[in-house]
Amino acid sequence: MWAKQRQSGFTIVELLIVIVVIGILAAITIVAYGGFQQRASNTQTLTSLSAWIKGMKLYKTDIGHWPSGFGYVCLGEGYKYGVTGEDTSGTAQCRLSGVSGFTEKPAFVTALKPYMGNNLPTPAFITTRNTDTEWRRGLSYYYGGGNGTVVYIDAALSGTMSSCPLVDGITASQATWNGNTVCGYVIGATTDT
Repeated sequence: MWAKQRQSGFTIVELLIVIVVIGILAAITIVAYGGFQQRASNTQTLTSLSAWIKGMKLYKTDIGHWPSGFGYVCLGEGYKYGVTGEDTSGTAQCRLSGVSGFTEKPAFVTALKPYMGNNLPTPAFITTRNTDTEWRRGLSYYYGGGNGTVVYIDAALSGTMSSCPLVDGITASQATWNGNTVCGYVIGATTDT
């Protein structure tokens, strides 16, 4: 009689179980990676924000007032233009509010560099987009308020947050646009002495 031969190998059920387990592990890894990437981008922006605040406070202590006369300023270097952040020219690099665009300002950089340790911290270039004419990217510095006496820095952060992080003891207003967050930090007033 013929002896029954046992074939070695895996059954289709065993292979399917292995494929399902690998798929679950891959999905968990992808989700975790996205969270790490988002936290890393936000940490880069918040670290840059903290460094800029400290540099501006040193400037204010030395000069007697907050940096002024530069218009609307992007903090950091390497911004591109437009809502997508891919254009090489335009009216806005880090913020567009209606028709007013914020750009990098060489004179501002020259004035602040000595107070920044000759190092310009650059945020992650996350874009918070409300509309094509209302968006923020990275860090933007400006005077605002009813008569322009409040000194602000807006930070664009990745993901939705229930509140903005405290930076150097400063709280911020918060808005969420298209799944990302913009935090408006009041760093001082022109009347500060």
